[in-house]
Amino acid sequence: MTRLERLLILTLVIGCVALLSGVVAQEGNATNQTANQTANQTTGVNVTITSPEEGASIPAGNVTVEVNLTNFTLVEPTGQPNAPGEGHLHYYLDAPIPTNASAPAIPETGGYVISTNLSYTWENVTPGEHNLSVQVVHNDHTPLIPLVYDMVNVTVGGNATGNVTGTAGNATGNATVVGLSAQNIAFNVSTITVPAGANVTVNFDNEDSGVPHNFAVYTDSSASQNIFKGEIITGPATTAYNFTAPADPGTYFFRCDVHPEQMTGDFVVE
Repeated sequence: MTRLERLLILTLVIGCVALLSGVVAQEGNATNQTANQTANQTTGVNVTITSPEEGASIPAGNVTVEVNLTNFTLVEPTGQPNAPGEGHLHYYLDAPIPTNASAPAIPETGGYVISTNLSYTWENVTPGEHNLSVQVVHNDHTPLIPLVYDMVNVTVGGNATGNVTGTAGNATGNATVVGLSAQNIAFNVSTITVPAGANVTVNFDNEDSGVPHNFAVYTDSSASQNIFKGEIITGPATTAYNFTAPADPGTYFFRCDVHPEQMTGDFVVE
């Protein structure tokens, strides 16, 4: 075989390899694009608030939001990857609808709660004008794109109870919002102070990857009688706990039920 023939054969082999690599790369890109499109598929998904109706006047106190959901499966948010047609709901009270597709749908203001139920009850809603909304989100809490949500505006009747304040959060009327996080098997605060009888929302952020935590309040450190026991979530994950603080002032006890020795604190009612 001559030198020229060998050169021609080598050139042909290199060309075939390059062509094959290009085909494989195109197929890989097509597969990735298809997977991404499938994971974000929202065709036919719809959520509607069936109760209360837009513009309704309802009594002060507990307000239950009921929704209808189509073409979507509700699953517990336990850290599993996104999958087409499944996820959960975020209920909001007086909060803007989150729109960032790459961030968990957690509003900067107002209340929110993560749920796999077609209804949620906001406790001790204060008199006045309120906005109630619900949003469909992926397993990782990011919103579906295009956004899938519904909202209603209602008027809650009754007499206002005045302004109160909370050391660990912000309060409006008798509602107190507390920020709480868990990292390295520890809460970020050791004392939470709220007004007596307040409607408390604890925005809980579990930053420990693969580790379950919750927030629970007890009458004392023996933890024999609970005032509130929150659902256990596995990090990284967030949730909102809602409950009514004791009417009697005093120092109560809070902890993570999964780590009852390491994660504790004083729940002070004033």
